[in-house]
Amino acid sequence: MLNINCLLLRLTLNCGLLLLTTSTVYAQTISATLEGRVTDSSGAAVPEAVVTVVNTATGASRSGGSSDQGEYRFALLPAGEYTVTAEKGGFSRQSKRVTLQIGQIASLDFSLAVGAVQEQVTVEASAEVLEPTRTQVSTVINSNQIVNLPVNGRQFIDFVLLAPGVSIGDTTSGSTDVIVEPVTKISFASQNIHYNFVAIDGADNISTASGIQKTTPSQEAVQEFRVINAEYSAMFGRAVGGIVNIITKSGTNQTHGSLYSFFRNDALDARSILQPGNKTLEQYQFGGSLGGPIRREKSFYFLNYEGQRRMEAPFYNSFILSNIARINAAKANFGLPAENLNVLRDSNFDNVLGKWDHIVSPQHSVSVRYFFNNARFANVSPLNDGFDLPSAFKNNDLEDHSVVGNLTSSFSSTLVNELRAQYARRSFDFPVVSTQPHLEVANTFAIGVNRGNPDFYKEPRFEIVDNVTHVRGGHTWTFGGNFNWVRTTESFPLFYPFEATFASLNDLINGTPFVIFFQRFQAPTFMEPTINRSVYLGGAISEAVRNQAKGVLTHTYDGLFIQDKARITNRLTMNFGLRYEWETWPAKALNNDLNNWDPRVGFAYNAGGGWKAVIRGGGGFFHGTIPSPLLACQIPSCGGTLGKFPTREAKEDDLNATTRLFAFASAPFITNLALNNLLGRPNLLNPTPSNGTYPDAVRAGAAGCPSGFLSSCGFFGDAVIVRFARDHQAPLAYQFGTSVEIEPYPTWNLTASYLRVRGLRLGSFLNVNQPRPSGTQVLHNSNGQTGPKNTYFCPAAICGVPGLPGTANPNFAVYFEADSQWDSVYDGMFLTLGKRAGRYFGMNLSYTLGKGLDNGPNPSFVLIPQDTKNLRAERALSADDARHRFTGNATFSTPATFPKVTRNFMLSTILTLESPHRFTKFAGFDANGDVFGVNDRVGIEPRNTFVGDSLKTLDLRLARSFSIDERTKLEFIAESFNLFNTLNVRFFNTTYGAEDFCPFNPAAAGCVARSTNREGSPNPAYGTPRAIFNPRQMQFAVRLSF
Repeated sequence: MLNINCLLLRLTLNCGLLLLTTSTVYAQTISATLEGRVTDSSGAAVPEAVVTVVNTATGASRSGGSSDQGEYRFALLPAGEYTVTAEKGGFSRQSKRVTLQIGQIASLDFSLAVGAVQEQVTVEASAEVLEPTRTQVSTVINSNQIVNLPVNGRQFIDFVLLAPGVSIGDTTSGSTDVIVEPVTKISFASQNIHYNFVAIDGADNISTASGIQKTTPSQEAVQEFRVINAEYSAMFGRAVGGIVNIITKSGTNQTHGSLYSFFRNDALDARSILQPGNKTLEQYQFGGSLGGPIRREKSFYFLNYEGQRRMEAPFYNSFILSNIARINAAKANFGLPAENLNVLRDSNFDNVLGKWDHIVSPQHSVSVRYFFNNARFANVSPLNDGFDLPSAFKNNDLEDHSVVGNLTSSFSSTLVNELRAQYARRSFDFPVVSTQPHLEVANTFAIGVNRGNPDFYKEPRFEIVDNVTHVRGGHTWTFGGNFNWVRTTESFPLFYPFEATFASLNDLINGTPFVIFFQRFQAPTFMEPTINRSVYLGGAISEAVRNQAKGVLTHTYDGLFIQDKARITNRLTMNFGLRYEWETWPAKALNNDLNNWDPRVGFAYNAGGGWKAVIRGGGGFFHGTIPSPLLACQIPSCGGTLGKFPTREAKEDDLNATTRLFAFASAPFITNLALNNLLGRPNLLNPTPSNGTYPDAVRAGAAGCPSGFLSSCGFFGDAVIVRFARDHQAPLAYQFGTSVEIEPYPTWNLTASYLRVRGLRLGSFLNVNQPRPSGTQVLHNSNGQTGPKNTYFCPAAICGVPGLPGTANPNFAVYFEADSQWDSVYDGMFLTLGKRAGRYFGMNLSYTLGKGLDNGPNPSFVLIPQDTKNLRAERALSADDARHRFTGNATFSTPATFPKVTRNFMLSTILTLESPHRFTKFAGFDANGDVFGVNDRVGIEPRNTFVGDSLKTLDLRLARSFSIDERTKLEFIAESFNLFNTLNVRFFNTTYGAEDFCPFNPAAAGCVARSTNREGSPNPAYGTPRAIFNPRQMQFAVRLSF
């Protein structure tokens, strides 16, 4: 035993030294802490009492002694049920049973009576509901909720939405996210969806390429998880928003398992108002789990498999449904095939989880977990739901592999170490279903190849974590480190084959875009004159194009922390901590940001009294990681081939692209010629084209173009879609919060909390080559108030062929630079009421009143500021702002003693009520004359003033179980999601269709006489639904557990 201890201690110290000298830390704790006091019947401390904790499921045990003050503490205990015994000579032994949850700091006191040790008193007990020494503001989603509550699609991560301060994120509403992950996007405290951290068994589960969590294990494999809104210890990092900490199930001394099948079809479902002719939906989810001992009280296994087969009819924007004949007529004019709205979407996957836990000795335990997911999706929408037509859909084949190993070592009752390592690999193949050109009616719908997503990415990851906990007197010291290495390989043919953006459906029919973007691939000049028009009728993008538009980016993110948790008095606990985090990048990419120090302090005061009140609070600095989805795009496509922007050489990084992007804007007559020549359609300049021709290769003497080529009849130049500022800083948040928690009745808790989050150094984009303002216009907001707005050069739609605008560099059409100068602020109040689940009833209610403001931090280049010279105009309510949100969940069960007809039923429900999100009112064309038109707003209207729809939904589950024998149960389940079929609109069409609000300025570009549409809009689709949440859907299941 001594040799094992020495070997493991040496391994731990060596790994700790490596981390302290080369890397980082954020301790994603996957365990719990148990602490308390041992006293005699008079309340006096009992020192040197022996306290033993035994895991009732595995038999694993640890022992320690009480201090001179009678205090004891056990760190890094796996979540689960325990028997805890306190004993000392001259006193009766006392045992208590307690259940510990992930991340919990549980308090369990003993009062020993004088007597013989052999006299044992056993007490049924629970740890303090209120956790009087926990400083963080968090919510535990326990196994009872995971198993019994109705969740649509069995994506357990959706349970995070039950916590206060959390909502479905709309960060990229009105645009596309850089990579569409098939998971729920979550916003904490109205912050950007890319600023969260999700850990599974303590290991990082965030995709660096997308900034969103990767695939998670099935609901059946998850034991519980903790949702952390505000963390004032220094153990957690990498999150400006929130933290989700998940642990998977393990085997025990008893063999247990399950077989289950969930199925649904459209027979009992309500029809969506946004479905075409059919409402097809068929889904089958099936699987099983098995866990038990390999060797009792020594070694254990757990296995889970789950598969899904789903086929459904997609939903479409109401504008698309109303105008599909006109859209197909326009496509026919371009020689493109018609859209078929009756295609079906497939969502299939298979995943496997295997876990081995081994107790090496009473001091050391090992856990190894492997997770594999293989998913096959067909006809996926790469934009926000409802925006695109089937020709813009993509297929998605993804694989996730991860291996996580964890070694926990208790070298003494006061010194514990946790060593963890992960190797993960992801392959995300996202090919288009067709290579038709991207034709978009601005802010309304799109057909053809989507511009916003890579064609594939691959991402291997290696992670190592080490954390040491040392208890000394009234202090618990924790320190450690983490190293995370990631390599992202990404193919991003951004504007292939080309993109044309139109101001309206009529302009699409007439073939008159206001801007055209395209991409060239033939190095070194990238000036090939033509493109084979057969590409427009192809399927997936060729391997040659994918490989040309490919780049590799390697980086690490690292950190260190030290923390002291001090028991100042029996009632007051303080946390004092310091984190240091940094990232490393290739020499040509970003400067390494090395000054990210995060001091934090937190407190918990046990005020006691009849309601056992606990007051918590704290504050600190929190650094996240630099959003890198578009940094990975710089090398394949986005960064340009001409180098840095003149006069900003010292500001920008050195990553040039391997392909070249161009933009062209002009009068309708000219852009029509450019479009027809790109498509290879007969036109005035070329009656018999054999291929598509780029604008700068089209001879246009007949059109009177100055250079003799069509490109000189407009605004033509390179398009740099993202060039990162070399000194781009990591996002930073200041957090401050306080809460009061009481226990009005046993097993009940009521909490009131306040949280303030101030986000700084947030990342986004701006056009550094936006033309110099040529004047101002006096325009209106939706209330009729007037104000100035910069204009650049006369829009082509009004003035015909414009003169070249006064850009800082005429070689570039647009030049978007990514920097960290955006910010946000959130103030929120949370109220929660919980009843710990008993034999027949459990419930949790939460209410959030919050307000989020920002100036548009966003990873999408589509949502850049409309006026680089007036960034103050971007400040508005956040797209993720959810002013009021209420969630309630409950479980009710009937006992086995009831009459046969009514016994063994369980009813569970989730109720969600949320006030409307807000969206931006877009003009729908280049209203300010800067070439880029999809970000232009109406008049002087701020961002996010269109008030959306409130969310009201009730999900219900009814189950009944039948006992086959003592250990085997068969359960039948019926579930309804959105039981009352409430229409909940997710996104709206917010394209107003004019440069100003027509009731106040009827002469504004785009306005028509006597419009009766909403707010006087000339667009009849303005304010109509673009996407909705699910209508009523039914699901049935059968489950065998043993």
